[in-house]
Amino acid sequence: MSKANVSVERLAAPERHRFLSPHYDDIALSCGGTAALLARSGRLPEVELIFGDHPDPAQPLTDFAASMHRGWGLDAAQVIAGRRAEEAAAGAILGTRAVFLPFRDAIYRGARYLSDDDLFGTVSADEAGLPDEIVAGLGIDGDDPATTRLYAPLAIGRHVDHQQAFAAGVKLARNGRDVWYYEDLPYALNEGATEDRIAEVGMALEIAAVVDVASVWEEKIAAIMAYPSQLATIFAYVDAGSSREEIDAVLRAYATRLGGGIPAERFWRLAPS
Repeated sequence: MSKANVSVERLAAPERHRFLSPHYDDIALSCGGTAALLARSGRLPEVELIFGDHPDPAQPLTDFAASMHRGWGLDAAQVIAGRRAEEAAAGAILGTRAVFLPFRDAIYRGARYLSDDDLFGTVSADEAGLPDEIVAGLGIDGDDPATTRLYAPLAIGRHVDHQQAFAAGVKLARNGRDVWYYEDLPYALNEGATEDRIAEVGMALEIAAVVDVASVWEEKIAAIMAYPSQLATIFAYVDAGSSREEIDAVLRAYATRLGGGIPAERFWRLAPS
């Protein structure tokens, strides 16, 4: 159990805050409280939507992609517009700005990922270059390393898109960038999932910050609820319900354990070598 250990002033010290979000809901779920605190402090957190581009209209959807659409209650023509509308609603609550990168969700990248086992498994060998493409897509060379912090997922749960975003974050950190890794929710709710992931990556990681988000907890939950197309699907992965009360309860219990009695979000970084 950790205790909140970073002041709002220290949290907001960098001028620019860029959150690498594999999908449209990941920042609200995993670190929406931190983003809201930054916005309250006068910063403009940027949510970099990595895998949010439209499906290729010339490529038929796989049966797996079509089944995902049915679960979300959206058809192919609606899905990106619908998800961007959800992102805009969540951003209005948190005070974030969305930036869209030109990459497609794994379910739209041909026949590489055709089941949940594929989606939460091994990254396809022919996509080994994607982290470099993500870094290039961020246009990071224009940022001052001294005044910019990036946030990347730990890839708890092992979704292939989260693994690619994590790998991009590692490349940035090893190039001297200030990178904090957030714990992917709701996947981190599974017992031992965070510890297993840290052991799996084979890198020395240390806690960078434990951020008290009690003052913005309601904003975090409200932002999560702005993604109605996703809630039943993603919370089913951790055997949790998708009502506001159920989501609040399971996330609050986890966050309160992290914060030693107060709701908190925890971040990691590469330990100095």
